[in-house]
Amino acid sequence: MMIRELAPFARLMRLSPALLPAAGASPRRGFSLVEVMAAAAIFGVGLAAIFSAFSGGATHFEHQRHTTHGIHLTEAKLEEILLWSSADPQLLAGTVFGPAWFDSKGFASSPGCPTAVAGVPVADPKCRYRVTWLSAAAAINNVRVVTVTTAWQERGQLRTVSFSTQRN
Repeated sequence: MMIRELAPFARLMRLSPALLPAAGASPRRGFSLVEVMAAAAIFGVGLAAIFSAFSGGATHFEHQRHTTHGIHLTEAKLEEILLWSSADPQLLAGTVFGPAWFDSKGFASSPGCPTAVAGVPVADPKCRYRVTWLSAAAAINNVRVVTVTTAWQERGQLRTVSFSTQRN
């Protein structure tokens, strides 16, 4: 079919016949180098934005995973302390006890971990979380405030979670 034979269809479609290629013109094949470079640049910027968002999401996920482990370990130690006898020496007022060390999956681990209560959690996966607890006398007789703190290192910063409760 000749190109000029499309002119009646162009009128039906409300296209100007001037938009149709000339009768002797060869149809255009492919893209110019400038068009390809512009498309590649736009694609590259979009891809960089997607990877940046993915990286930020992965970092946020890792932070939430550490925080969730810290909360679970703190709650577990607090529940354990509530089961202790009120005469337990680890509930003496004003004394910090621990540390109990846990690995990156939340399992108890202490061989090779620092023994000092103030020991900073290290990047070693065996010594990821440090759990300590403090019992303090409250204003009411025979009531103690027990505070459990879990600490860990994340991206070079010390993170902590603390829970407190009262018990007799």
